[in-house]
Amino acid sequence: MSTGPERLAAPPETVDEDPPVTALMTTHLLGITADAPLSTALRLMATTGVRHLPVLEGERCRGVVLEVDIARFVARGSGSPDARAAVHVEDLTRPVEPLPVTARRSDAARRMQAEHADAVLVVDGARLVGIVTATDIVRSLASVTSPAAGQCGIEV
Repeated sequence: MSTGPERLAAPPETVDEDPPVTALMTTHLLGITADAPLSTALRLMATTGVRHLPVLEGERCRGVVLEVDIARFVARGSGSPDARAAVHVEDLTRPVEPLPVTARRSDAARRMQAEHADAVLVVDGARLVGIVTATDIVRSLASVTSPAAGQCGIEV
């Protein structure tokens, strides 16, 4: 057994346990305007498979409409079919405080927990550049490789 100094299998600078949100975020964004009928948001989500739509007003992001909020609204049976048809995206938009591009994965997770949401928007200055979902966070955690069984990751 060697009595030399312990060395990490990889230098610390190559291991990033809290990557930037830019490494996780989806940059291909699909948004909707606040004045769009809720039925349009539902159709858009159903046909594209997205569960979160940034709500845009020109270049400005007003918030996000989440699939779960639409599902709760529909499940409540809120009003007659005519009344439900008059509902617009703005009626279910959650105002959000976006994260800057310098934020980390842990910042996104804390924000989701604080806002009881499963997504956060990412901005560069005032420009919306991405979205990080709970799925993105889980995917990034699952891709972190741990040492093989029987190895401790330290050379002696």
